[in-house]
Amino acid sequence: MKIRSVSAAVLLLVLALGSVPVLANGLGSQGIEQDRIDLFLASQRLLDEERRPPHMKVGMVVTTLGTSSEVNVGARVETALGQQRYASLVTEIIYLKGENGLAGFASIKVVPLPDLAVPVYIGAGAGYADGFRYQVFAGFEFAKNFFAEARYVNLPGGIAGRGLHLAAGVQFLF
Repeated sequence: MKIRSVSAAVLLLVLALGSVPVLANGLGSQGIEQDRIDLFLASQRLLDEERRPPHMKVGMVVTTLGTSSEVNVGARVETALGQQRYASLVTEIIYLKGENGLAGFASIKVVPLPDLAVPVYIGAGAGYADGFRYQVFAGFEFAKNFFAEARYVNLPGGIAGRGLHLAAGVQFLF
């Protein structure tokens, strides 16, 4: 019985010690390490692309802009200014149903604290909506592709007739 236990222990020890160098040598010779390195580098590149702010956003905006209380629809293009992308140029064109015309604005948007979970921004611009108009706005992006904002435009109407208008929209990142 004692001889059996000793021989079983010696056999297990020989198998364990003999298989470690074979496994280590076998993995390296098949090139698995290089595949893992390539996979790691590719995932790092994808993560960097995901974290990089978009250069351009194109979307649709729904707003209460106009003299009537109707909701109007428009298009919006936002282009980053510079590499840091804290500032951007926003151009919008909105169809005003009540006036049966178009309104267009070019604005500068600034994101003072871009690392917040919900980025808040402010901006100002000028354009045409039944004459020369200016706007000042503040808003937030509550998801990557959705935004909401409040605007003051020197146009008759708005909330309580004070020129305050709401806007929300969806945007696609490029």
